[in-house]
Amino acid sequence: MGIIQISMLGIGAVVLALLLKQQKSEYALYLSLAAVILILIFSMNRLQVVMETIQKIEQYTGIDAAMLKILVKLMGITYVAEFASGICKDAGFSAIGSQIEMFAKFSIMAVSVPVLLTLLETIEGLLGA
Repeated sequence: MGIIQISMLGIGAVVLALLLKQQKSEYALYLSLAAVILILIFSMNRLQVVMETIQKIEQYTGIDAAMLKILVKLMGITYVAEFASGICKDAGFSAIGSQIEMFAKFSIMAVSVPVLLTLLETIEGLLGA
């Protein structure tokens, strides 16, 4: 599915959820969750393309595979946190959604530390210290 179809799916789900919200608000939430999960499933195809590209970059550049794995982890943390936070906020639990975002930021910092250390070691090597 392309972006136009996914966008139409999302807009259609929002319109139906708004109509359902007047009758039974819990059904609107279920509909939005179903739409989000469906879009997530279609996103997995795009993720496969990204993973293949990252593997090609690794082959062409000789960049350490551990660094590229960190990049993939960072993308995963970001996507999962955005997904979960959005669901919480749509359900009316903004505080929980914000806490998920904060935890994701801390997780990103923790996962990024090896990259920072490698960068500092490289700079130290270039300066001849």
